[in-house]
Amino acid sequence: MGLQCPKALWINYNNKALLPEVDAGTEALFEQGHQVGLLAQKLFPDGIDVGHLSGFDEPVEATRVALSAKKPLFEAAFVYDRCFSRADILEPVGDDDWDVIEVKSATEVKQINLSDLAFQRYVYEGNGLCIRNCYILHVNNRYLRSGSVDPVGLFSKIDVTHAVTELMPAVGPKVSEMLQVIDLDLCPEIKISPHCNSPYECSLKPVCWKFLPQPNVFHMRRAGKKPWELLDRTIMRLDEIPTDFILNEVQSRQIAAHRSGMPHVDAVAIRAFLQRSSYPLHFLDFETIGLAIPLYDRSRPYVQIPFQFSLHRVELEGALPTHFEFLADGTADPRPDLLLRLKNLLGHSGSIIGYNVDFEVACLKECAEVFPEYQNWFDSLLPRFVDLYDVFDDLSYYHPSQNGSASLKAVLPALTGAGYDDLDIVAGDFAQREFTRIAFGNVTPAERLKVRAALQAYCCQDTRGLIDIVEALKKLIAGPTL
Repeated sequence: MGLQCPKALWINYNNKALLPEVDAGTEALFEQGHQVGLLAQKLFPDGIDVGHLSGFDEPVEATRVALSAKKPLFEAAFVYDRCFSRADILEPVGDDDWDVIEVKSATEVKQINLSDLAFQRYVYEGNGLCIRNCYILHVNNRYLRSGSVDPVGLFSKIDVTHAVTELMPAVGPKVSEMLQVIDLDLCPEIKISPHCNSPYECSLKPVCWKFLPQPNVFHMRRAGKKPWELLDRTIMRLDEIPTDFILNEVQSRQIAAHRSGMPHVDAVAIRAFLQRSSYPLHFLDFETIGLAIPLYDRSRPYVQIPFQFSLHRVELEGALPTHFEFLADGTADPRPDLLLRLKNLLGHSGSIIGYNVDFEVACLKECAEVFPEYQNWFDSLLPRFVDLYDVFDDLSYYHPSQNGSASLKAVLPALTGAGYDDLDIVAGDFAQREFTRIAFGNVTPAERLKVRAALQAYCCQDTRGLIDIVEALKKLIAGPTL
């Protein structure tokens, strides 16, 4: 936080009331990181864990005692120069040296990881430890689970000692600079800039960005640096962008809609899109799960595995849709049952309509690689996919209420008035967490039934929404359609 923004650092120490509560999605990421860390500890079966101790004094004292055992230490704690750090793993090497191993649930080494390790090394060496090497232990995304999770296969160990050593001269001065910020009586005034999103989106954006009107120039489609150029000229509203400001075609459509307050409708492009589809129409949506630690045999870290689908089929023009669905039950791999049911339902003809269908295609491609008996079937599906997102990505249709977004959650209410407000589950990441909780957690039968119903309602709304969008587009152009 201190590396990213002095203002955020000061608030974190001096005015925590401004910090938003950690949302469920972030909590889930923390929990996943915790589980990855516990699995990494299995690589060191004789390790000593001080992670159960909280605060400062107790874990620091426990670490001091444990160091003499010369065994791997988990969550070893140290204080130096008003800095506190806990090591994921400290491994003894030789007589007096130690290796620092930072465990990450990501699948690659990031620059911020190196800064993290440099800070840790500064604190540990300040306590008199001789640090030999620094490592990142991250998830190996090529690992294929077979039976129990194998920690040796799941992790890749990367030596980053040289890169961390290069950062060390700057750590002390940077620490002093941050401590000066923390000790200020008043919060430093920092203008918003690209730093608000790098290396992470700052949780204080709702505080620091609240002066911007809604919508604003940061809602411009595919904008790059243009919003910052406009902000430098104190132009904040989309409808205030000067007519001589250089915009691409998509941005021009968007800004014209905001100036007029009316939707942009390209009837020719919409009609051409609708004519790409053929009956029977199959409106398809997946919900998936993809965690750092794969749940099922023949699956890899972070690969998205579909556990649910909703399918609305419309046989002929004007016919009422028929709804079909699948939702995995229990802890078994959902892919065999899902593929079999989907193959039977999709038949051999008719368009398969989705929103950002590349996602569904990628999921099915991965499934077919694991279950090769479905490879020919998957190949036969590819020409049938039609992506409804295309209409809104290039703004063939755009309503100012979308605020620059082409997501289904923005398009559906703008075009049809329908939405997700009355549902208990309203996002895909929430659906994944809830499915994991009822499938692998300890919940009552009543809670399991309640969540399953909520999952089914959410996924159904996605495909019902696709139908409603197509029907609304057909009415808009009021001409020859499918």
